[in-house]
Amino acid sequence: MYSDSFYKAFIHESINPFILFNNEGKLIDFNNEAEILFNSVSPKEIFELTLNHSPHNFGFERKYINLKYAKMKYYALLVGYIDDEHIAIELYKQINIEKEIAKIQDAQLTNIFSLIDISKNTNFDFTKTTITEEYDTSIPEIRVNINNFLLTLNECFKLFKESKKVKIAVHVKVGEYEVIDDKKHSIASIRCKADTLIEASQELERQALKSHINVFEVNGYIKLEFPIII
Repeated sequence: MYSDSFYKAFIHESINPFILFNNEGKLIDFNNEAEILFNSVSPKEIFELTLNHSPHNFGFERKYINLKYAKMKYYALLVGYIDDEHIAIELYKQINIEKEIAKIQDAQLTNIFSLIDISKNTNFDFTKTTITEEYDTSIPEIRVNINNFLLTLNECFKLFKESKKVKIAVHVKVGEYEVIDDKKHSIASIRCKADTLIEASQELERQALKSHINVFEVNGYIKLEFPIII
């Protein structure tokens, strides 16, 4: 039999987050992947998830459930406990084997702030929505499919038309890159937040996929992220 240290090392190197709590929700142990997960969701939320899906009796229970935290998606979870003092959860990461890659030849050089203004005017001109903007104007003209990009913005802004206040922020993500054709590209982020919680629609998800844009819901924001291809 292998030693306990081998099993512990194996768990810590897994691509699936593993977290061990005590019965009060205090972290006892977690692996490297769980540490990354905690950048997007609090241990308290994961503990609540653990309790909500725990088996009624001692033992283990696996459930197939779609979960999404920032960029990370999971398709199942395993919860188990063998005494009253500890409970553990493992999330099964969804891996995309095939990923559409943005192709420079399919895109045109454009000013994304002009596209944001066009979409913003289309969706908010006849509403009473108050919009505040926070733009990083150092972002240069970049290559995008203009039609698909506008359609994605429209699907996003459409969700906020009934809101009284909306904040739109555009920034470059610090220290994050997307590799396309062996070249690193910085990532731009368009963040939208209202005075009430707004959730991303399936229509937005579908259109964003066509536009090579990632959609996230983080801290009340809907975020659109895409590579800066010059």
